[in-house]
Amino acid sequence: MPSVSRTGVLLTLLLASGGVGLAMATQDPQAPATALAPAPALASPPAMTVAMDKGVLYRGAFRQAEAPVQGSYTIRRDGQRTLLVLSDDFSTNPKAPDLKLAIGKAANPIAGSKPPAYALREGTYTVIAPLRAARGGQTYVLPKGIELADKGSVIIWCEQFNATMAWSPLAK
Repeated sequence: MPSVSRTGVLLTLLLASGGVGLAMATQDPQAPATALAPAPALASPPAMTVAMDKGVLYRGAFRQAEAPVQGSYTIRRDGQRTLLVLSDDFSTNPKAPDLKLAIGKAANPIAGSKPPAYALREGTYTVIAPLRAARGGQTYVLPKGIELADKGSVIIWCEQFNATMAWSPLAK
């Protein structure tokens, strides 16, 4: 039996009928424990339903190529516009120059390229815009003519050195 406190009363947790109760015991091992009223059983948390954001076409998490990366993206419809939104926790190498946001034809745009640069082959991507910042949430309007059904990835790319920093497949 666990040690008895100075007052001679031992509080023991009892698991009974799904709830938690307390029992008191005295220093006299022959005396029966006196049960206190059991605490009410904890209710199960309500079932959580995760609703898809209205208008979301694609979403995914970035994967490292040349530089460590964190964060994700969503592509969603907003009226007549299609927006590519980088998450608030997005980050890549802040020292990389000339960073661009691009959409690639292949789901894995660096397949067949070799480190350290993970170069992109000309004609396999479309540059959307210069990356505004290496960290933080950002929103870009995709060009009206871009057909996402024919594309496979979102890319963070250093144009100056043709080096892929990070990428993510387009995922529904």
